[in-house]
Amino acid sequence: MRKLVYLGRCFGAQFQRARFVCPNCGSADNTVVSRKLLLTSLRRCATCKLLFRTPTDDPSYNLNYYEQEYCQGFTTDMPSDDALANLLANNFDGEKSWAYYNNVLKRLDLRKGARIFDFGCSWGYGSYQMIKAGYYVLAFEIAPTRRKYAEEKLSVPTVADMEEAVRDPKLVGTFDCFFSSHVLEHVPSPSKVFRFADALLRSGGLFVSFTPNGSEPAKRSFPEWEKWWGEAHPNFIDDRFLDHAFHHLPRVVGSSPVGQIEFPSRAEMHHLNQLSGAELFFSARK
Repeated sequence: MRKLVYLGRCFGAQFQRARFVCPNCGSADNTVVSRKLLLTSLRRCATCKLLFRTPTDDPSYNLNYYEQEYCQGFTTDMPSDDALANLLANNFDGEKSWAYYNNVLKRLDLRKGARIFDFGCSWGYGSYQMIKAGYYVLAFEIAPTRRKYAEEKLSVPTVADMEEAVRDPKLVGTFDCFFSSHVLEHVPSPSKVFRFADALLRSGGLFVSFTPNGSEPAKRSFPEWEKWWGEAHPNFIDDRFLDHAFHHLPRVVGSSPVGQIEFPSRAEMHHLNQLSGAELFFSARK
């Protein structure tokens, strides 16, 4: 039923020109990279280089979708009190362990006490584990129910409005890291998130993201690559888009798991590996 609703929405948007322009920069100049389900296409924006699904969604649809419809198993299902107690007792061992991400943060030389802004924290399991690792964390989640759970069940400090957060003089320019894990593929405009990060990060602070890997090496490595973009993932993040968006900063990119991380001394991109893994890691130094 959910798939039929999605296809119905796509069919209704076929004759709306606005649903075929880049949601990130508004450019109508794009090329089709792939097609599926007859009604949907993956396109590359010629201006900002984003890979995006068409027809795009009305931005006003975003909040309702992530609060009421989006379902991704453990990522979105808020555990009962008993289940949460077991997760806490076992330090989230298993599917949602944050050990790898915390290790990457350490390799980025983010030490205990570093200030991290977690953009898109869901119900707070990742933020909680970063706090347990010794970081100060402030988080944002678009879905009010999951944001409230993070606050009340895991004591994760959160903000409810990003536009207010990036105008708050107590927050602007104070963070050592702006972090997001599997979020950029969901948002209407990744570049708007990049602007949030620029406002909140101090000089020398790090933008860090993990996303499904939209790069060409991953496409060649995984037959299921086509399944990684669609209804829930309207954007497909790859190295070309990130290289273009952060061209003015030293930056690194690689597919997980990444090993040693060393930033270039100039505003250029350093590839950590062949980008053939399923998850894409990216970081830029402000």
